[in-house]
Amino acid sequence: MALVAGNLSREQALSLTERFLKVHFADADFAFAAGSTMRGTATPSSDIDLVVIHSSLPHAHRESQIFEGVPFEAFVHDEGSFRWFLEADVQAGLPTLIRMVAEGVVAGPRPQRAEALRREAKTLLDKGPPPLDRETLNRKRYVISSMLADLGDERPDFERVAIGAALYTALGDFILRSNGHWCGSGKWLLRQVTTFDATLGGAFAAAFDALFREGEAGPLLDFAEQVLAPYGGLLFDGYRADAPATWRQDKPDV
Repeated sequence: MALVAGNLSREQALSLTERFLKVHFADADFAFAAGSTMRGTATPSSDIDLVVIHSSLPHAHRESQIFEGVPFEAFVHDEGSFRWFLEADVQAGLPTLIRMVAEGVVAGPRPQRAEALRREAKTLLDKGPPPLDRETLNRKRYVISSMLADLGDERPDFERVAIGAALYTALGDFILRSNGHWCGSGKWLLRQVTTFDATLGGAFAAAFDALFREGEAGPLLDFAEQVLAPYGGLLFDGYRADAPATWRQDKPDV
């Protein structure tokens, strides 16, 4: 049975990480240990997240292991693949790898390059994601507007929950990205919204609570329209999205 990572102190978790690296990543130069265990906020289901850096690899990969009863989730890179994934985080507006490196604790036998990589990640984290252009904002408005229209109809409870779950992600992403902030995923999304604006985060949580606990869509419909209002409100009439000219497969000449 796996141990509870939350029962480990930061020092115990770091010592365990050093042993894990010696057994499973003996050729790695160093790693960044990150996540709730290192922050001291672990729960019974938490693992230890690692960004493992090698001098050279054929490709990046992700690997999960149980070591001495504790779950580890390793994201394995060399510096080339590491930087590719940093840029992918920037373009997605979701700083998963960036945050792990910027906030992680260094472990491993050859950490000389660790602080330089941390500075790269910290610079990106502080800079924030690229601003959304008008086309992207309108696409997000259109998607949210369509889901709100569906939510306003009479529907079975399970359909309402499914639409609400999709709206939770889409609306939280819109709030953060339209205001120039990094997005979050899953449990992190509400935390990110609340960090950006505590009042808005409270209203966000209350609107979805009303939907998921009580089946009431009205508060969420009202809240979402207020969020969209500064950007032109709900969007359907006149919306157009062009596919790239290269998205086609012509019939070959015969």
